[in-house]
Amino acid sequence: MSPIFQEGSKMRLDGRIAVVTGAARGIGRAIAQGLAEAGAHVVLTDVQEGEAAEAARAIAGAGGQATAFGLDVSDAAACETLAARLERDVGPVSILVNNAGVIYPGRIDEPGAREKWDRTLAINVGGPFNMCRAFHPQLRATRGAVINLASIRSFVAAPNAAAYAASKGAVMQLTRALAVEWGGEGIRVNAIAPGFIETTLVPDREKTADREAAILARTPLRRQGQPDEIAGTAVYLASDAARYVSGAIIPVDGAYLAG
Repeated sequence: MSPIFQEGSKMRLDGRIAVVTGAARGIGRAIAQGLAEAGAHVVLTDVQEGEAAEAARAIAGAGGQATAFGLDVSDAAACETLAARLERDVGPVSILVNNAGVIYPGRIDEPGAREKWDRTLAINVGGPFNMCRAFHPQLRATRGAVINLASIRSFVAAPNAAAYAASKGAVMQLTRALAVEWGGEGIRVNAIAPGFIETTLVPDREKTADREAAILARTPLRRQGQPDEIAGTAVYLASDAARYVSGAIIPVDGAYLAG
């Protein structure tokens, strides 16, 4: 365990309950693991309930506290039901990580583009909106923290990703809007903007040698990131070490946006 997560550190999250959406794999799972290592009781949610449960078991097996629930974040009623259940059975949530997201590469003039657009916005923007609404009373009571997952595409666009870029731009502005709106209630709202991270979000057919070379050429650290390299920033933003940080969009991108 890293020294920054050890007892007595401002990065500790002992006694806090955290919800992470899209936590079955990739960045979400890594964030859930990091929060658990810092002492939080982590609730992993995902449409893939079995995979989320396996991830929760792995965290528990390593000494952490974790439970899992199936959840489609685009379903507002399901988000409300989960919030009520957790408050009743686990306790008030003080950390909300809106990580669930999708990307459907393609041009807007292709067949099926409307369906891809609607689904992308429903999950990537509607999901954080639904979860923030559902958990707002608990976050207000705990003076909690919201961490949204934005993207480098919140700042710069790319071909064949209009829906994804639009959705992540919206997440960035939602983060800022809620930071302003909820600041008086003691709720902090921030976002992490990952660069190119090695996950299963991008379909294998899109992972061509030319694409990889282009990514490395634009990334000063000359490599893609790993999911656990996002987790440290999430733990920081959830912790008392970041108690005066709100409305921030923090790139974790190997200096991609700096170039």
